[in-house]
Amino acid sequence: MFTKDDIKVEHHPNSGINAKFEVAQIALEAALNNDQTDRLIKICRQCAIGNDKFTFENHKDIHRKWDAASQHVTGFTKEVILMTYEDKSWDFEVHYRDLLEWAADLLRDPHLFPHLTFNAQHLSKFDGENFVRFIDEPYTADAFWDLQSQLPEGAKPLTFILYADKTKLSTSGTAKAYPVVAWLANLPTDIRNGEGIGGGYVVGWLPVVKEDKEFVKKPGWVNFKNKVWHQAFSRILASLTSKSKTGQWFECLDRLLCWFFPSILILSADYEEQCVILWPCPICLVPRDALSDVSMRYPLQTSKDSQAIINLARTKHTLEETEKTLKEYGLRDVDNSLWLIQCTDVHRALSYDKLHFRDGGLFDDHLWVEFQKYLNDLGRDVVSHIDKRFKEFLCWRNQKHPNQVMDIAFTDSSIPENISKMILYAAHDVMTEEDCPLGYLLLRCICLYIEVDMYASLEVHTSDTICEGRNIVQMFSGFLKQYIDKSADIEDKGWNFPKLHMDAHLFDDIEAKGATRNYNTKPNEKMHGSLKDSYLLRTNFRNVAEQILCINHWQLVAEDIHRHLLDFDEYLRLQTQDQFDAADDALNATDDAVIPLAGFFHVKVGSKQPPLTFESVENIYHSDDAFSNLRIRLNDFLNDFLPAINIPLLQGKQICLRASDKITEFRFLKVNYESMVNWRQHTDYLCCSPQFFGAPHFDCIFIRMTPTKVIFGRLLFLFECTVGKHTFPLALVHPYDAPTGICLCKDKNFNLFRVRACTRAQSQFFSVRSIIRGVLLVPDGPSDYLVIDTVDTDMFVHMREMHLEAGHLCFFIKSHLIAPPSHSNISLPSTSSSNYTLQHSPSVHPSINQALVNIDVSTAVM
Repeated sequence: MFTKDDIKVEHHPNSGINAKFEVAQIALEAALNNDQTDRLIKICRQCAIGNDKFTFENHKDIHRKWDAASQHVTGFTKEVILMTYEDKSWDFEVHYRDLLEWAADLLRDPHLFPHLTFNAQHLSKFDGENFVRFIDEPYTADAFWDLQSQLPEGAKPLTFILYADKTKLSTSGTAKAYPVVAWLANLPTDIRNGEGIGGGYVVGWLPVVKEDKEFVKKPGWVNFKNKVWHQAFSRILASLTSKSKTGQWFECLDRLLCWFFPSILILSADYEEQCVILWPCPICLVPRDALSDVSMRYPLQTSKDSQAIINLARTKHTLEETEKTLKEYGLRDVDNSLWLIQCTDVHRALSYDKLHFRDGGLFDDHLWVEFQKYLNDLGRDVVSHIDKRFKEFLCWRNQKHPNQVMDIAFTDSSIPENISKMILYAAHDVMTEEDCPLGYLLLRCICLYIEVDMYASLEVHTSDTICEGRNIVQMFSGFLKQYIDKSADIEDKGWNFPKLHMDAHLFDDIEAKGATRNYNTKPNEKMHGSLKDSYLLRTNFRNVAEQILCINHWQLVAEDIHRHLLDFDEYLRLQTQDQFDAADDALNATDDAVIPLAGFFHVKVGSKQPPLTFESVENIYHSDDAFSNLRIRLNDFLNDFLPAINIPLLQGKQICLRASDKITEFRFLKVNYESMVNWRQHTDYLCCSPQFFGAPHFDCIFIRMTPTKVIFGRLLFLFECTVGKHTFPLALVHPYDAPTGICLCKDKNFNLFRVRACTRAQSQFFSVRSIIRGVLLVPDGPSDYLVIDTVDTDMFVHMREMHLEAGHLCFFIKSHLIAPPSHSNISLPSTSSSNYTLQHSPSVHPSINQALVNIDVSTAVM
């Protein structure tokens, strides 16, 4: 109701004020992010000024347009399967795309076709003496090669990767989904694991069998649920079944006819999904009571053998005899849907799942839980110390940084992965052998677990790294067995579980199907997010499968249309661009490359600050010894540096910068480097700021001090200095190359690489071109630091080589094999340039492999 003196404002219809408010209100209600809001405003402005016409009338109109456009991309089919159990029947819905038609969509895509590989390859890299084979993509590994060998001459493998994982749509868990996602293994991993075209596509939606109280405790109910799963899955595979035997001719974009034979090369699934297929181990015939011993090898299963066993079991006269025969081999009386696909062995297709077997399984549920018990037994101060250490760790790109880890349950499985990589550096000084022998032994197991994990994470493998990885798995198994035996009297902890046993097949899978990122479920589970969003925001919570899959299909169509629009815009741009514009663009690009004000070869500085005089800088940092006599020391550096890079001194005179001369500070550094693992360019984003999100942040770096020496250091000050016509990006660095003394027993046991800081007064100037890459260090005392080699695989390989160059002892090798003398003073080595050209093979020194052959685990553990 209105009251006296209320004022009403009515705007003119042409003012646009109401429309502006409504657009802002829609953006607020729909929780649009910044990019989405900008796109909405841009569209409104284009329509307002008449550059575009808006013809949609309502939601139904948009719905009709989506339906019309959806015909251009392979859509979903719904099928109902009838299943019976003990005279009771159920109807189950399964939704699927035709896999062969979906694959044809990708083969016709001009953006993807140049990246498709249809022939198996063996790749090798020359190491100076021999060609060393390396494996990365599925088509460079053994299974693809063997598959093509089974096909008729001239035929090509069309290989699929399938992922199935049940997930909860609602927070209460009452609404569940069972999507099936597909990729083409003929595409490279960077495209498959990326977003957009060539990435994962939802191709199926399996039914979730609800538990029936009448049957839930009956043994046959589990078999019934498995039968439903395989019946539904067989519908998804239906289009491949016949073509896997006869092949399918297809005219590719290069106008050549190819004879494709579809096959399931990789099945990527959590262990629970693998159990639907086979149990207890889907790969070998390991006894149920021997799962904890990874050192043992058992006969491998094959689809042919499994079929023969099931057929044999069905000839038995009683149900008890049938079950006994099947149980001996871990099988169920169910026909496996993948038996229908020619040249596909389900036992070989099922793949190692690093996310659930290791990060979210062995570590999170077992090693970490056990280790927390020992930390808690040491008292509240130790628990507080661990949390404090994690909070103090500097942030690093692509690494989550939990501030509290003790007694906290994490639903995000990537958090345990990050904890595993950091716990050694947080606990090595509080979990001592004297205070807690079992906890210390378990920490050594965790250290070996991390070693295995880093080898498993390598993007490229050679025969050397595979051999080393197998050896580390054996060492981990040996140390863990020692821990299990020693702790058996004080706790009733069971270690006989399948996810531990799966380590036995880790490097077999790498040899057969390439690097673990080809079949790791970590990228796959990201797709659950969009499905859950569709459930919460776009359904009426009834018959949700069709609604969610409709939205998923529209999103795929929208992506396809968007790419076509971009292609059309690019075509118009090229058609209308005249030669003058092209020449002008080329000139501008050349100018940018010639003037390295913000970039210098592989390094680029950013976050530019206002220019400051030398006098101002020295006044700001007057209490810091690193900046004492800054200008004078810089003069000395430049007088040596310029002639070294063939730039003559001005008029042949020594450089003498004045206190009034200015320099420009930068607080960000982007470093491109070539990975030692896959020989591709990677990037580190480094900070050198006194105020970064409320706290000082100065990252550490690898620096090439001389052509034969690499050292560690911490960035103190990034700046550009102009001398004559030349501008030089430089860095003031605190070197960490002081002698560290005798290598500590703890450092040997945990394979820690220790560096020691010089005094801050010994800080030095370097060209930013001398910076190789970033490094993450953690303090261990007043001037000592430990190098965290788990931040990425390149750093892991770097540190393995530096350990060997320094004469350090890898913790799993007996001291009498390659140990340095006990009295030796080990400091950071002067390494040869051949080891640090960033083009080195990831192989580790052969002395490690020779030593591992003769390891006595009991001696190593003691």
